[in-house]
Amino acid sequence: MSFVRPIAAFILAFAPLAAQTITIQPTKAEKISETRTVALASGSALKVINVNGFIRVEAWDKAEVQFTGDFKPSSENEHVKVVLEPSNGKLEIRGEYPKHSGGGRYNGPQCEMTLKVPREVLPNLHNVNGEVALTGTSGAVTVDTINGSVKLDQVKGSLQLATVNGSIKGTNLDSRGKGVDAHSVNGSIHLRIDGLKGHLKASTVNGGISFKAKGAEQVEIKRQKVTATFPGGNENIVLGTVNGSITLE
Repeated sequence: MSFVRPIAAFILAFAPLAAQTITIQPTKAEKISETRTVALASGSALKVINVNGFIRVEAWDKAEVQFTGDFKPSSENEHVKVVLEPSNGKLEIRGEYPKHSGGGRYNGPQCEMTLKVPREVLPNLHNVNGEVALTGTSGAVTVDTINGSVKLDQVKGSLQLATVNGSIKGTNLDSRGKGVDAHSVNGSIHLRIDGLKGHLKASTVNGGISFKAKGAEQVEIKRQKVTATFPGGNENIVLGTVNGSITLE
């Protein structure tokens, strides 16, 4: 008697299922809120892409991501399609917007994204017309937006932050010696960071610089440029804006 086929069937029956892609696109031409939950292990990468509407991310102590989208239809009753795509220890959430090439007045659809994520996640957040806010995570951070501000609170890990028309504000931050890069074109930068260890370069074209960070050495302060060294490490702390002030505490 052969046991090969029953054993193979047993293995297939109990093999872990591949994570499934989730698609959300409301059908009714009205404002509506949708929530979905996807498992995501601590230390995984999270990428979020949006166009019209804020991205707000808050850490919690669960190995899963809870996504809530507040949808608003376009002037032609179209909705954003949101795709949640897990794969190999990472999760991508992206808003796919309808193409519009006609004339006349047109107001595109919106999706405001609110997420609860594992605390040790690695956030990579991209937006076009809206704010990006991040609270409570402990992993390397990349954030960029156009026409919106960047706000961080109680975040630990390296920071890469950029906006074109908006401010950058961070409180209770700890770069963990991994580096800070924050740039704006039309907006101020105000960061409160603990435990800096390395070399600071801060500059603005149209604006002033307020340098309040403690423990720095070799400090050189000019009206629109500051350089300094924080003993104990080699991280690069680079802050720059064109039209705005810079404050480092």
